[in-house]
Amino acid sequence: MKKQLLIIWLVAIVAAAIAAEPRPRSPLDPRGRIHMPIGVANTVDTLKTFVEAEGSFSPGFGTFGVYFWVWDEASKRLVAPTMDGVDCEHGLGAGGALMPWSRWRAGGIEIKTEVCEVQRMVHTNSICVVAARVHLTNQGESAVNAVLYVAVRPLGPAGGAIRSIGFSEVNDTLAVNGFPALVATERAQAVGGAMNDGIGDWVMKGQLPPEKYMNSTNGLCSGAMRYDIQLGRGQRKTLGFTCPVLPNRRAVGHRWDDVSAGLQIDLNAPASTNTGVLQKYPGLKFYRQFKPELVFAEAEEYWKDRTGRATLKLPDPRWGEGFASLAGHAALCLNEGAPDSAVVHYNVLNRDGVVLANLYQKSGQFDLAELAIQYFLDHPFSGRVVPEADNPGQILWVMGEHWKFTRDRTWLASVMPSVRKLAAMVRYYRTTPGPHWVWDTSLEFGDALPAAQRKELKTDAGNGSNPSWTEAFDIAGLRAAALLAEASDGAEDARAWELLAKSLFEGYDRRFGGQLADDQGASCVLWPCRLYPLETGVGVQQFGRVGAQEPSGPNRFPLARAHQGLLAGNREAAFGTLSRYLDHASMKSWYALDEGVDSGVGGWNHVRTTWRQGGASDAMPHGRAVAELALLLRDAVLFEDGERLVLFPGLPPDWYSRGQGMKLANMPTHFGLCSLDYSISGASATLTLRGAARPTRGFVLRLPRTWAVEATCDGASVARQDNGDLLLPMDATRVGLKWGGDSSKN
Repeated sequence: MKKQLLIIWLVAIVAAAIAAEPRPRSPLDPRGRIHMPIGVANTVDTLKTFVEAEGSFSPGFGTFGVYFWVWDEASKRLVAPTMDGVDCEHGLGAGGALMPWSRWRAGGIEIKTEVCEVQRMVHTNSICVVAARVHLTNQGESAVNAVLYVAVRPLGPAGGAIRSIGFSEVNDTLAVNGFPALVATERAQAVGGAMNDGIGDWVMKGQLPPEKYMNSTNGLCSGAMRYDIQLGRGQRKTLGFTCPVLPNRRAVGHRWDDVSAGLQIDLNAPASTNTGVLQKYPGLKFYRQFKPELVFAEAEEYWKDRTGRATLKLPDPRWGEGFASLAGHAALCLNEGAPDSAVVHYNVLNRDGVVLANLYQKSGQFDLAELAIQYFLDHPFSGRVVPEADNPGQILWVMGEHWKFTRDRTWLASVMPSVRKLAAMVRYYRTTPGPHWVWDTSLEFGDALPAAQRKELKTDAGNGSNPSWTEAFDIAGLRAAALLAEASDGAEDARAWELLAKSLFEGYDRRFGGQLADDQGASCVLWPCRLYPLETGVGVQQFGRVGAQEPSGPNRFPLARAHQGLLAGNREAAFGTLSRYLDHASMKSWYALDEGVDSGVGGWNHVRTTWRQGGASDAMPHGRAVAELALLLRDAVLFEDGERLVLFPGLPPDWYSRGQGMKLANMPTHFGLCSLDYSISGASATLTLRGAARPTRGFVLRLPRTWAVEATCDGASVARQDNGDLLLPMDATRVGLKWGGDSSKN
């Protein structure tokens, strides 16, 4: 066994050394600053496509890079969006759909590229397909001539070896390693291939090499297709390309080393094994018929269904677009049922995975949430080689949340045996002397485990030694278990788990109650654990002082801390923090929030890329970070407080009296879907509540505390509470507000 571990580490060290070897960056290389994966949720990571902010992409992980460059005939020079001095902006599809675009200029021509990916059944086989479109628009005063080069190189956002390259007889298809890589809607005027990744040297001179077919043992073939463009004033030309993902290859899954005490390394290089999901090749005719516009139409429908189930329309459009795209980024973290902490970089860390699952729930992606929960039940101790004590409570907590959101009794009946085992496990390690034995993939514990399947669980183990964190989740988990038991007619279990949770909470309060805002427990006490009431008490007193947080260190921590402040009643903790994060460099337009610190390299050392490699990398987007941000945003709009639904608790004060109003549609809550419209007319506003949400104790409309406003609910006057809240009945439908002051000053 020791010899095997040594071999594993030697392989990893050599790969890291090769990846870290310095290489001068060409102006045609990817910048390696901002990227995002696209594709379909719950597919193996190697089927996902990485796209850089400048528009280059790799269709599948470890394949090749696709680039778009323009030769400007007027200046006799090549222009690429990766060059210094070339301004390039980027964005997403309508509503925050993960269909990224990039836009830049070459002389008087504006170039916009866009990329998407779908999964389609062909006969009985599921395959992934990428499409790209290039729009060239003459924005000058006179006609222009230019050349578009569409290049393929081994270096890419997530590239790999190209051992052969070739072109179809009619110059509409570029093949890599024997199969189509680019299938164009139009024939190219010229094509050419070069050895040693040399295609850039040719096109920098406005030329192509004469060779059409070539092979190389070093995997450095490259090639390009040339399109001669003539555009009159204001004229636009669009070219489309379909890209098979790993045709006739297997999409290799992860094989984590299972020895690293910290962050694990993926030992499986792309195309390195005969295992994985086979992408059967349906033939060139299929790709010629599956036009880019059809791929884009399918992608639009996919994302509309996936992240358009719950929508926000607010004065700052980034809130609504960001919520959708963040939910999309989180969805892509799901990898064959595993809610990984980031695509390619990480395996599952339960503490990250449950936050992802909660975002799936709050964005209406209950199918993904159930897959994640099942993974946790099959792998109750995930992420670290040494088991951590926060995991059982976290799983119970997210299961309780799933019941509150779905009220699905069929699902509840299927998971109750696991709930009982997890609750019993918490009792075991919280109330009996150690050592305590558990196993990564079993809900059994102690003497019930075979001697060969035992790892010792330290009760304070959770990202180091953090008892205020691990104990908080056990209390929250037992409360959730009691709720689930009560819902499934298990009154005796419910009472027993409530009593245990009460006992543990009393001990927690004695030990940590005077310093809740200290240590790692400050990231979980109110959110997500809800250990203390949100109306009054020590939780509100201590966290009510938490205001807007700056992005710093691991992004999950400032976001979670701000969430405590929001739930404690500090409005600025939410909108102030969100404002700072929405201005963050990695968030611009793509909302691809990174981890904020060095990330695990995962499988990045296996590919040809300018993204950071070696001993550490940068996870962008990072699943836990984007989920924490999206959940703070959601709870700033509305959150559940027991049997009440609190509306608008974290919005900027001036949104109540200025702008175009606000609209929520189909937002999942514990009480059903919530939809509402908030319209402004002069010095008055009307809130119209729609949807099925009927909180037992009614709604709370949280207005700016000192804003002078008169309120009615369905025609009757409503008095404001001392903190400025309006308490509304569960069947409220229409709230009227009139004011003389300015809410932005409050």
